[in-house]
Amino acid sequence: MKWSDVITLIHADFSLATDPEGFTAPELAKGAEVFANKKSVGFNEFFKAQQAGYTEQLKFDLYTAEYEGQTVAKYDGKLFRILRTYIDPKTEGEYIELTLSDLKERGGVQNGL
Repeated sequence: MKWSDVITLIHADFSLATDPEGFTAPELAKGAEVFANKKSVGFNEFFKAQQAGYTEQLKFDLYTAEYEGQTVAKYDGKLFRILRTYIDPKTEGEYIELTLSDLKERGGVQNGL
C-alpha cells in the first residue's frame, strides 16, 4: 500500500444542530489528519448504496489505531459522511476500511471547517 492520501477524520454531532433552513447540519469538531490508501468503490456496492438512498463515492484503508469512531471525513477539500467501517480479518485488525458518501445527501449539509 502506498499511504499517499491524507484524510481528516472529524467527530460530528448530527442530533441537535440545524441550519437556517431547518435542515440537519452537523456540528463539527476539529479533525485529525491521517495517511490513508484510496480504493475504488465496487459496482455491486455502488448500486446497493443507491438503493438505500446514498451514493458511495470513496473508500479508504487506514490504520485501525488511528480511527476513533469519527462520523465525518474531509478529503480534497470536501466533507463526506462515513457510511460504513470494516476491519479486514486478513490483516489481523491492523487496517480498517472506511466507505464514504457525500455529506450533503440524506440530511447532511456541506459546512466549512
